Amino acid sequence: MKSLVQINKSAQIEIVEGILKNNPKTINLIYSEHFGKISAMVNNFNYINLEPKDVFQEGLTRAVINIRNGTFNNDSSFSTYLYGICRNICLKEYNRSKLTTSNEIGDVQEVIEDDYFDAIQLMLKLKEKLDEKCKTIIDLRFGLGNTNKGITRFEAIASILKISADNARQRFGRCFSKLKKLISENPDFNQLMN
Repeated sequence: MKSLVQINKSAQIEIVEGILKNNPKTINLIYSEHFGKISAMVNNFNYINLEPKDVFQEGLTRAVINIRNGTFNNDSSFSTYLYGICRNICLKEYNRSKLTTSNEIGDVQEVIEDDYFDAIQLMLKLKEKLDEKCKTIIDLRFGLGNTNKGITRFEAIASILKISADNARQRFGRCFSKLKKLISENPDFNQLMN
């Protein structure tokens, strides 16, 4: 009779071999055995707006890539490995959402006072000098234009723009840098702030 350790090791080998052979039954087995646990973990994270199926899919994709690249070394069970990857995805988004809230939105709210109304109007006018892609992503991020409030998750922005979340994050960074440069070079803005 096989011990529990031998059975688990055998199942682990089957999972790794199934992934290496691109066996769809293996992926279905992984999904049926692990999605519930990962879904519960994702739903327990506060202040992030991630879909459990998206986290699971991204985590599974990373795990498959690591197995195919040989970076999964079988030190832990596949279940623990997949769970850890998915947890790291959630932690990264949680930390990103905390930074976004405190660094970008918080700073903007502190500055918005009656004395700065003209400066804000000038910033909005300078934003109009940017190309359409930049104006759109800045409007989405900060809730300008026809939107009611800013969208803090790049995944949501990416969905609207039909691009990847990383592409949305990079585009926003480039566009926001362009806007900051326009603002810093504008003598009227510097005069208003002094």
